Amino acid sequence: MAEAEILTVDGHEGVREVKLSSADKVLWPATDGGRAISKRDLAEYLLAVAEPFLRINGDRPMTLQRFPDGIEGEEFFAKRPPAGAPKWLNRVTCTYPSRRRHDQLTFDEPAALAWAAQMATITFHPWPVRTANLDNPDEFRIDLDPQPGRDFRDAVEAALALREVMAEVGLTAYAKTSGNRGVHVYARIAPTHEFQDVRHGVIGVARELERRLPDLVTTSWWKEERGERVFVDFNQANRDRTIAGAYSPRPLPGAPVSTPLTWAELPDADPRDLTLWTVPKLVGERGCTWASMDDEAGDLTGALKLWEADLERGLGELNFPPDYPKMPGEPPRVPPSKRKADRAEEDYLAPKAERDAEWGTPIVPPFGPMLAKAVKEFPKADVLFEPKWDGFRTIIWRSGDRVELGSRNTKPMTRYFPELVEAVMANFPDPCVIDGEIILIDPESGDRLNFDLLQQRIHPAASRIKKLSEAMPASFVGFDLLAWGETNWAERPFAERRAALEKALAKAQPPIYLTRATADRDEAKQWFEQFEGAGLDGVIAKPLAEPYAEDKRVMWKIKHERTADCVVAGYRLYRDESDAIGSLLLGLYTDDGTLNSVGVIGAFPMERRRELFVELQSLVAEWEGHPWAWAEPETDSPDNRDQSHPRTPTAAAHSRWNAKKDLSFTPLRPERVVEVRYDHMEGNRFRHTAQFVRWRPDREPESCTYDQLDEPVSYELADVLGTR
Repeated sequence: MAEAEILTVDGHEGVREVKLSSADKVLWPATDGGRAISKRDLAEYLLAVAEPFLRINGDRPMTLQRFPDGIEGEEFFAKRPPAGAPKWLNRVTCTYPSRRRHDQLTFDEPAALAWAAQMATITFHPWPVRTANLDNPDEFRIDLDPQPGRDFRDAVEAALALREVMAEVGLTAYAKTSGNRGVHVYARIAPTHEFQDVRHGVIGVARELERRLPDLVTTSWWKEERGERVFVDFNQANRDRTIAGAYSPRPLPGAPVSTPLTWAELPDADPRDLTLWTVPKLVGERGCTWASMDDEAGDLTGALKLWEADLERGLGELNFPPDYPKMPGEPPRVPPSKRKADRAEEDYLAPKAERDAEWGTPIVPPFGPMLAKAVKEFPKADVLFEPKWDGFRTIIWRSGDRVELGSRNTKPMTRYFPELVEAVMANFPDPCVIDGEIILIDPESGDRLNFDLLQQRIHPAASRIKKLSEAMPASFVGFDLLAWGETNWAERPFAERRAALEKALAKAQPPIYLTRATADRDEAKQWFEQFEGAGLDGVIAKPLAEPYAEDKRVMWKIKHERTADCVVAGYRLYRDESDAIGSLLLGLYTDDGTLNSVGVIGAFPMERRRELFVELQSLVAEWEGHPWAWAEPETDSPDNRDQSHPRTPTAAAHSRWNAKKDLSFTPLRPERVVEVRYDHMEGNRFRHTAQFVRWRPDREPESCTYDQLDEPVSYELADVLGTR
């Protein structure tokens, strides 16, 4: 595999170096008319058009449409900044129609585009707002989408007529190709109106265009009603709805680009000719045709007058996207052909709207939890301290006889814990939403948490779920209140939420618990030292004055840090790289000389991963005679997601969360010793991924035993739970 390339990119913040790994990876396969296009080609294109791209799309929340294996492979839309994204990339917190909030990237320098190429980003989807005002769009966007039987020429005809309508209401129109069969028409507007108003302005203009060209243009949301016409997609004006940005490539053969054109150029244009290869030359010859857009900001008033005139004619709201809640005045969300004459329009709610309404709470699933950032010292701010529970972070909804358990990544876990569903029905007020942790008390000891057993509860077979729910039932510890009745407690300070939570769970009985809490820093420090013996994970500090912030690191966590010397006995490769280390497998010797697998370390810079691969080749061993020879891969690997036996490299050969994920490893002679940092043990393994500290050439592998570990003092779990 080719070595990674380093791109040196100038910008307003100075020179940045951007690593481009697998630069020769093909993103667009070769066509009859041209060669294959690589990741390197994509990076060179984006840097060539960086100036107009950033002027138009910069300083806007950006959704990335990524194709890690090229346009013929799987794609996904990335709204959140991916793990490992450079700190110098700008971020802004966006609010979505579901009322969820999280960060998105914004682009303001060429190096950011080079990084996006490294991430195999092919299409860029900017929001129509600037970061200074995320609620008021400064772009008026209309997507002209030819339906079957129409083509690009028809979209151009519609665009030329649309230009005239927009001019009549005081908007200067600019056009670009979609990169496919459509045309996108934009206008700059003053950011004085919210999304809803801009959407209504778009609908007003669209309906006027439809009246003038009824045989060519339609505003019908339902495909069965559009016929062979050009659809004016008014829903692109909604919050969190985007279209391909100017100069963005598209995932189509030949790498077409969504290209700004003059109105004179548009009629004779062929989108197939405007590609990653040709657009930089075009821009270099005549500049960007949208260069004057910022100087032509119009007012939305004229477009809104068209909307208001239609209201007087009896024309009201149009359909919203299906994932939006039911909106006031919105027509039925069922296609006309599927409606029944004997049912009222109100019966035809969107599925999501129906689900949301049924909860009867101001916060509905999915909803992400508030997070904590790690600190080494106990904060001196006005906080409340709580034990840090070691389980599955879970937000639970209860409404009547409906219960949903939402996981850390917002996916439901309800089916895995039927015993908790029953417990919630018996102990939660109705309706309410409570944040907390699913834990499992070791059924043998009864006085310690057991995370390994808790992991076994995530099983695909219903029969196994039923058996495990009876043999090793889970518990739930509540520590925050998001909603109760019609009150949105998430908007209130934590001090108020805690007081309300105590009332909500005042009569709760096991397996439902209310977490202990203290404002006494000294007592919290005692908990930090003592509670670990019951299997807990540290201490959480929560600011009393802060509201609940979804997916934001508002709280603080204080966790134990210890070190241990371990033997390196194997490695796994990094993702799809053949010459880079993904993780090192660690071992400790028992009293009888058995080398146990205790965990992994894997947080290395990419350059170091490749160096390690070279360094360790001399230690690569045959399976015969290796301490973990029993882990030699078989032709038919067993499904080890049950992990009914102690965890080992064999037990971890397949991921519990993804049965197809390969976690096999390369054996090494157990000769190298590494010092690692860990927080605590779970059984005979590190509970979490350990962290590299240093190599220990001064230590003999045989000296790496369990005797060196710092064992916490035992502590009764019942005292932590406050049940005695």
